[in-house]
Amino acid sequence: MLDGAWRVRIRIVLLAAALTVAGCVHLPDAADMPSGTDRTSGGITPATPLTEVVRKRQVHPLDPAAATPLLDQAMVELAKTDEHGRFRGITYDLTKDNVLGSQWIVQTPDAWGRPGASVGFFPLDCHGACNPDFRLPLCHRDADCPEPGAVCGRLEAAAGQRLCLGHSDAVMDRFYRTAVEATQAVDVTLLQPVPDYRFLAALRNAVTTLARSGRAVTMRFLVGQYPPDATDAAALVAQLVRDARAVPNANITVYAAAMRSCTGSISCESLSWNHAKILAVDGRTALVGGHNMYTQDYLLDAPIHDLSMIVQGGAARDAHRFADRLWEYVCDHDRDPLAPVSVAMYRSGAAHLTGGCLEKMPLPARSDAGDGVPILASARLASGMTREFANQDDLARDLIFGAARQDILVAQQDVAFLQPGQPAPIYPEPTLATWVDMMLAGRGDVYVVLSSAGSHAPSGGDYSNGVKLADVAAKLLAVAQARSGLARAQAVDLLCAHLHLAPYRFGPDETWPGGKPIGNHSKFWMVDDRYFYIGSDNLYPVDLQEFGYIVDDPAAAAELLHVYWDKLWRWSRVAAISGSDAPACALRSML
Repeated sequence: MLDGAWRVRIRIVLLAAALTVAGCVHLPDAADMPSGTDRTSGGITPATPLTEVVRKRQVHPLDPAAATPLLDQAMVELAKTDEHGRFRGITYDLTKDNVLGSQWIVQTPDAWGRPGASVGFFPLDCHGACNPDFRLPLCHRDADCPEPGAVCGRLEAAAGQRLCLGHSDAVMDRFYRTAVEATQAVDVTLLQPVPDYRFLAALRNAVTTLARSGRAVTMRFLVGQYPPDATDAAALVAQLVRDARAVPNANITVYAAAMRSCTGSISCESLSWNHAKILAVDGRTALVGGHNMYTQDYLLDAPIHDLSMIVQGGAARDAHRFADRLWEYVCDHDRDPLAPVSVAMYRSGAAHLTGGCLEKMPLPARSDAGDGVPILASARLASGMTREFANQDDLARDLIFGAARQDILVAQQDVAFLQPGQPAPIYPEPTLATWVDMMLAGRGDVYVVLSSAGSHAPSGGDYSNGVKLADVAAKLLAVAQARSGLARAQAVDLLCAHLHLAPYRFGPDETWPGGKPIGNHSKFWMVDDRYFYIGSDNLYPVDLQEFGYIVDDPAAAAELLHVYWDKLWRWSRVAAISGSDAPACALRSML
């Protein structure tokens, strides 16, 4: 998806058709730009191809043999693309005071090795004695919960009430606990549709708990909205403060905004909106990754697999600062009748919601930074927010891939995007080149696990872009030949030995019950069992605002391998179509 290409693909086609009819769109010169717009591109813009950015700014590959750590090297190279230093701390920043706690990995559903039929859930049409907001049955013991694998557990997000919990319902407490720790600030960025059902109930209860605390807490909720749909910011605020409005002596302020930065207007020639998934608190803790707050996609039958992480330290401040940049755009456009932006605000004691915008979140003073886990916050601003290149995340990824000396591990929804009516899928060409160059140099293997073809969620959301695994293999074969001059048979031999490509599996079943394909929404990659990324950015090229973390920590990487990747590959490799684990290499049929 763009989280869910399904939700936007038809709209993109309609918009593209409209732009085609309108003719070519011309970006205005700097002199024609409105006041406050970045006027100096420094020779590169958001539309400049990444290879050109590298060439023009003389970006050098990283040296894994050097004494300087890779992430420090990456900061030097990324800074070359930011001529005026405007985006340091927004789209790229390295902090070294971070802590990954005992439960820093957030993955759903955590059902490795189980048959699909044993992954129980509770539908939204709850019968009998139920919590009306969470739509989960009340219980006293596990025997009260007849669904396979279900447990009777206390859900903190539901005020500690004992409820029957399905395969992933407990994940709501990860969001709730993070939010209610706030003493001053909460930032949430997400993609429409807004949190629904159980996730909405968990967020609403977090807002109410903070209201009851009496602490002066400011909360911002920012929703990326895709055309032509819109998000009602006032309705979201009303839902979130439904119960908090009745709390005496509360001292909370809640902002909500819906934004889209580019829909092919004269100021930009792309389609851009927020796609980052962030819950950041007090500049101290952040939950970042792939998870949307969609009950139907994550908590019901045939759930989509996803991965996020929780971090404490300076990396959390980076998440707030990225959110500030999104809000800066919102606040600059909240009174523009032509801008796809809406805002709303509630302050404790007010009788009504009002308009209101907070461009920069006040944060508690930063404590003395100690030694910890090095984390490179990596983001992109896409189009419409600046005329300068501010997509450092694209480059950071390829710099780390280019330094691989052992292996590259990838779990994604897709690596290609196919728009209806488009003659061929588009790929992240520089990224594929780094993979192929590693294999050509004999340095190691590349492992890639993608969503099963046709995967979708109970909501109807499509978690496959419709590009077959065999087509991905054929694309990498073409890249290998183009970059090496190898004969086709030699290139096939290379990839059949070193490219391990498989559909997503979590257990012995090829599908969910009823033949439903297994979907993946993780945005994960790892290099040399040490450097790994968890965030919102898909590998396939779409122009959205994104945020994630590149972590340098062998211990954390080993834990992630143990609880996530090793299990994923154990079950996925039986369906691999290339690599030494594959029953047969599909590339042989392309000779």
